[in-house]
Amino acid sequence: MSDDGIDADRAAALRLRARLAVVERAAWFGLVHAMRKRPAETEAYITSERARCTEGFGSGAWAKDLTDAERKMLADEVDSGLAQLLEDARGEV
Repeated sequence: MSDDGIDADRAAALRLRARLAVVERAAWFGLVHAMRKRPAETEAYITSERARCTEGFGSGAWAKDLTDAERKMLADEVDSGLAQLLEDARGEV
């Protein structure tokens, strides 16, 4: 337990979570900016990335340390996450 009352393992997890939130916010800014400047191209890029991720995880070329079921779950989560990001970004512009 540290002086602030947070367990060291929990503090490490919270720091990683904070770093992820910073990256997410920066990426969100970039996506919204791209949607405002070049919406058709941005949507086409996200669509192609969805297909690329589905293929990469589905073929086993990516995340080789995971089982087939884990890769499928990851691919599904990434695909739905990218689809939701695009939908959310459309609502911002």
